[in-house]
Amino acid sequence: MSFFLSHRSSIWAGRIWGLLLLILARSARADLDNETSPTHQFRSRPDLHAPIIDFEILRPELVTPGYVFLAPYRNLDPGPYIYDNWGNLVWSGAGESGPKTAHAPRVCTYRGTDHLCFFEGEQHQGFARGHGVIMDRNYRVVKTVDSSGAGASADMHEFKMTPYSNGTTVLMTVYQPRQYDLTINPRFNVERGMGWIVEGVFQEVEIETGKVLFEWRSLDHVDPSLSWTMPGTTDTSGDGLHEESPWDYFHVNSIDKNIEGDYLISARHVSAIYKLSGEDGHIMWQMGGNAATIHTTNFVFSYQHHARWISENATHTVLSFYDNGSNNFNHTGDFSHGWIIEVDHIAGTAAKVQEWTAPEPEGGLLSGSQGSMQMLPNGGCHIGWGEHAYFSEHTADGSAVMYGKLADRASNVMIYRSNKYNWTGTPETKPALWTFSKDGQKMAFFVSWNGATEVQSWNFYTADTAVGNYTYLGNTKKNGFETDFHIDMAKAWSFAEALDVYGRVLASSVIARTFRPSKYLAPFCDDWGCEKAERVPEENLVPYEAEVALNPDYLSPNRGFDTTNYYMEEPSNETTAYGQNLPPTSEHNSAHDVFLVGLGATIGFVIMTAGLILHSHGALKSLEPIAEGVSRRTGEMTKTVFGSRALGRYSRVHQKEDGFVSGTSSSRSSGGGLA
Repeated sequence: MSFFLSHRSSIWAGRIWGLLLLILARSARADLDNETSPTHQFRSRPDLHAPIIDFEILRPELVTPGYVFLAPYRNLDPGPYIYDNWGNLVWSGAGESGPKTAHAPRVCTYRGTDHLCFFEGEQHQGFARGHGVIMDRNYRVVKTVDSSGAGASADMHEFKMTPYSNGTTVLMTVYQPRQYDLTINPRFNVERGMGWIVEGVFQEVEIETGKVLFEWRSLDHVDPSLSWTMPGTTDTSGDGLHEESPWDYFHVNSIDKNIEGDYLISARHVSAIYKLSGEDGHIMWQMGGNAATIHTTNFVFSYQHHARWISENATHTVLSFYDNGSNNFNHTGDFSHGWIIEVDHIAGTAAKVQEWTAPEPEGGLLSGSQGSMQMLPNGGCHIGWGEHAYFSEHTADGSAVMYGKLADRASNVMIYRSNKYNWTGTPETKPALWTFSKDGQKMAFFVSWNGATEVQSWNFYTADTAVGNYTYLGNTKKNGFETDFHIDMAKAWSFAEALDVYGRVLASSVIARTFRPSKYLAPFCDDWGCEKAERVPEENLVPYEAEVALNPDYLSPNRGFDTTNYYMEEPSNETTAYGQNLPPTSEHNSAHDVFLVGLGATIGFVIMTAGLILHSHGALKSLEPIAEGVSRRTGEMTKTVFGSRALGRYSRVHQKEDGFVSGTSSSRSSGGGLA
């Protein structure tokens, strides 16, 4: 008993100590630099600087399977990223195409298969210029889509496969500066010359041809006098005095389309959501703003984002959107929200039916720009908190089950939208491997594969030469983005194999030469690697023209690589769990298999015949209660595994843009983290 109590005490002491270390580490990380976002450092991929997410799993059993898609900007490596349900990096888009500003990555259906869609371009204050990108599951760009017609290039706020178009068209926003007489309204406070205005434009564009199938322009339907954001009053409004600072009176930020062909748009600077005719663009109804035809009853909203249809019929419309409640200068609420709203077209009213807020001690967050809300299959939602580079997942009753913080607000790192989807990524690139041995007695491996979702474990091999006979060392389970492996020996050359859940080899890594530190570097190394270098003091600098004799072993061309053999040949599909080829089928093996099948059939026939004879004589009566019990238990287990208690968690969820629909069951989650 004393041992048990002592053991329990040590466990609790360890937990408390671990918690203190975590608190100290977070405090130290926050104190390091409030103006930056901390990033991961990977030995196998030192070119990647993925943001570290401060991740809280509040209710792991309720987290929806899938991956989190986001695109931070103003960070070290802006671009699209994918993380799993535990905050581990899965894919760095900055590692594929270089650090570029991207927005709203998500899974889309193009040509009948899942692809990645996102905006990529140059960020400006409140808008962007660029184009849409479509990537396949190998992370290859298969299509870029530009806005068309006589106007500016596409904007960041929407690049979305058009619903009900079978992946043939996209919806895109365009921010178009135009000359405009702003002297006509004294409220604009502009005089003595020509003014400039930004017209909110959206287009539906055919992907393959670039043809504009529909275009809508705000100035044709919404007068600037209805704006809630006057010239020169906010950080994104523009003063209207110059072509480089046009007044952005409308600020369209989302587009959706229904099966009838009409459009739903949100415009931030007029604080309004509109339904537009797909025939001539006229406003069918307006909720919010200065000319509302739908009047809100139990809620007020402003400066909103990401309006999406949930359902529609002749009398009612249900929609979701992210209510900012503020533009950082004016506000209509204390916190931002994710909302579901029901519109009663008979009464001409709208009522809030569901609300979600950020899981903060104060009760929520107030986000003056950006933000998103995506409905999930369980009736809950995924919310991106805009200028706060945070995201959260909630159940239908409002409970938060996940909360991720990518960067503090003071860092000025932001995320326009985040999403959650299932995804299967199979990169064209090879797994990356870095190996290290301090003294030739021990060896460390570090392996990763940017974007691969199906890797479950890694095999490791070594040899004395780059083309030598490689020896299998062992297998270890994948652990986050980069997996490490250690052995009590060292060889000069290595490679690794990525294995899926069935033990099949997916790909082989690059062939890596083991890094051995020189006698000068070794004192600053341990079994994992070496400390970061420092600059030689000014008084000890060696002049460039000095003659230095180097050990030939330290010269990089003497590494011993055969340049035709940087990569291992791809393994056969039929491999064992450790990557060794299965023996080929011979005639003897085939005959042996036929014999075994025949023997099994004969034994089965004899058992079945004996059972029928015993049953006909009543010999099996006494076993019926046992059989019924087994049958009942089997039925309960089947219901538990394949019924409602498990299906919602482990089913393969087939996604549509901005939402999910349930699909067929799968033996494990295709989307990560909870299986």
